[in-house]
Amino acid sequence: MITIVDYGVGNIASVQKAFEFIGHDVLVSSDKKAIIDADFLVVPGQGACSQAMTQLKKLDLVSPIKDHVLANRPFLGICLGFQILFEYSEEHGGVDALNLFPGHVELFPSDSQKVPQMGWNTIHIQDAHAFTLPSIQQDSHVYFVHSFFVKDTTPDIIATRTDYGQSYVSAIRSGNVWGTQFHPEKSGDIGLGMLRDITASLI
Repeated sequence: MITIVDYGVGNIASVQKAFEFIGHDVLVSSDKKAIIDADFLVVPGQGACSQAMTQLKKLDLVSPIKDHVLANRPFLGICLGFQILFEYSEEHGGVDALNLFPGHVELFPSDSQKVPQMGWNTIHIQDAHAFTLPSIQQDSHVYFVHSFFVKDTTPDIIATRTDYGQSYVSAIRSGNVWGTQFHPEKSGDIGLGMLRDITASLI
């Protein structure tokens, strides 16, 4: 069972359909007990980090999500669900995030490229041991929609980097915990293959 956190922010329907397409039962829920009991937790999202944190606090889901990740239970954060894993976002004047991994979320400078980044871009695998997914090859193209990015974090959890005016972290892996700035559910066969590989390796 894949449990997708419904916290009122983002892109839930397409994530649900992607997991169902590859053969998994999916529960979409904002219920605290369902989140606590989840085998595999997915936090998607599009929008602002401040809005996400407000909603998670309102639903009393901050602790269950943090406990799940800290226990190294299967987890995937997508886009905004990836960004909130870090310490702090400068969005909307600044907001503390979940502080599960070192790193700050900052705005792309608009003087060197179009903001937001919207469309296909390349991922560069940084650690082959951490990113052993058969469907993902070096320089695979995946789909991005974002204005904010994580420039750096602990090197040993960086799975991929991407270039958009500068190099930034586009995916992390720490044990059973995954996070992607890109959208696997919008990345065609490569993205579906990635979701299939992750679930196969963890469940």
